[in-house]
Amino acid sequence: MKWVKAMAFSALITAAAGMLLLSIAAFAVCRSGSLPRGSLALITTLIACGAVFLGGFFPALSLREKGLLLGLGAGALFLAVAGLVTVLSFGGQLTPASGGKAAAVLLSGAIGGILGANRKRRVKF
Repeated sequence: MKWVKAMAFSALITAAAGMLLLSIAAFAVCRSGSLPRGSLALITTLIACGAVFLGGFFPALSLREKGLLLGLGAGALFLAVAGLVTVLSFGGQLTPASGGKAAAVLLSGAIGGILGANRKRRVKF
């Protein structure tokens, strides 16, 4: 049952972090006045990696065990939802670049989970 709670917490953190990071990026693009079309895919991949990192970090921080699995679960859940939205909304297909983006998202989630599970607690005197 604690894994279900941790994955639900991970999904909420990932969604909230993704929305916050996308809002910040949209604000920055609007303020600059130009849309960097060439680097837009890189920017969105970095935002997704950041959201999944946080989605793996905080649940692993609270659970203190199996951070790798929590991080990979956060990344897999994000990729499944993003892939489903892409296919249903736009009829998109997988490209060779999709594999690299998926690997980056999974790796960032795994790193976040590992760092969260292995973080040392502070001792208060």
